[in-house]
Amino acid sequence: MNKIFSYAMVLFASVVALTSCEKDIDSNPTLVEPTSFVLNEVAVGNGTVDLAKSSGIELTWSQPQYTEPNAPVVATYTIELSATGTFYKQYSDAADDNTGADFIALDETSIVCTTAINAAEVAKALQKLCNYPEYDFFLPSQLYIRVKAAVQNASFESYYGVYSNTISMWVVPYYVELKDATPIMWYLVGNMFGGKWGSEIGATALPMFMKAGFEYDKKTGTGEIEYLNWFGSGTYKDNGENDDWGFKIQPATFNWDWGMTGNSGVPGEIIYRNGGSDGGHIMAPEDGVYMITMNTAKNSATMVKYDGDVKDYGIIQLAGSFNDWNDTPMLPYNKDGVENHAWYYIMENAEAIEFKFKIEGSWDSNWGSNTFPSGMATNNGPNIVLEAGKWCISFNDITGAYSIVAL
Repeated sequence: MNKIFSYAMVLFASVVALTSCEKDIDSNPTLVEPTSFVLNEVAVGNGTVDLAKSSGIELTWSQPQYTEPNAPVVATYTIELSATGTFYKQYSDAADDNTGADFIALDETSIVCTTAINAAEVAKALQKLCNYPEYDFFLPSQLYIRVKAAVQNASFESYYGVYSNTISMWVVPYYVELKDATPIMWYLVGNMFGGKWGSEIGATALPMFMKAGFEYDKKTGTGEIEYLNWFGSGTYKDNGENDDWGFKIQPATFNWDWGMTGNSGVPGEIIYRNGGSDGGHIMAPEDGVYMITMNTAKNSATMVKYDGDVKDYGIIQLAGSFNDWNDTPMLPYNKDGVENHAWYYIMENAEAIEFKFKIEGSWDSNWGSNTFPSGMATNNGPNIVLEAGKWCISFNDITGAYSIVAL
């Protein structure tokens, strides 16, 4: 099982806004330019992080002093990685020539003094900096990390930038083929889905759907993903009573401090937990079919009542070369006994196969497509081709949308 390597202590920073007035008052804090702050050492069990077997690395740091007397200020923190520890020239995906680049800044930022670095992003960053050849065996190498803090104004312009100290740790990298990023996927967990509250895809966490026809960012894989299904409503209580339908949306790291949650019990509202307090479960305003649309670049999501046509097809089946084109039932996203329109199936195939989605016992309604790993399947469309591997196949019988996630 993947592990997130923990740290000895987490420092939480209070986040408040600075107030200003026309007249200075002696007791009011004065904005100053900080000179340094402390990035804490990472505690690693055996001294080395194997990036291929880990989900992430957690970091914590102190808050820079931006005022006198010291009052917390909302700063934006960027993680920078280096294979040499020199931090002279920054790598840029937009540059024509990155010769001599010795550090890279990760895209995802934080506004609190803690974050989890995705291990796959670390491996990709080291591949860009070191240009590893394609082979299987890698010796441990040193990774150098520092944090940049800056304050942003209303126009998102940064000023008063300051760097932490640099820490180092041993990691085992791996070869990464530098190609267009795979679209980022988030996962549904909760009572709505039969009490699935874990991180095993298909068993305890269910993928959302990639949006058919949407052009995802080729560098980061960010964009819009969605989920359309029937939701039950209820009243959320801290003790769990009357919460048969609550749920959350988790990132691939399954770090519970970063994810989409409810907004303190307000039905239909979804907010991003950026290392701060838990907003509780997401709840539908009333029973019905809703579309959840999430922007993975902005970490924002909406839940909107669906007003299109909805048909009950019964249990959706998979038929293909793997089962002699007979029916294999898919599993419902929703818990047993309630309306459901999103289905999934864990497929492990030793060789390439072809398949389609269909209704039980008939080919009158069947869906197929020629795109991978997501698309909009149409009635009597072509067979979907699936390479050898282990996959979570998802299908929505309202829209025909499907997504295939590698496991």
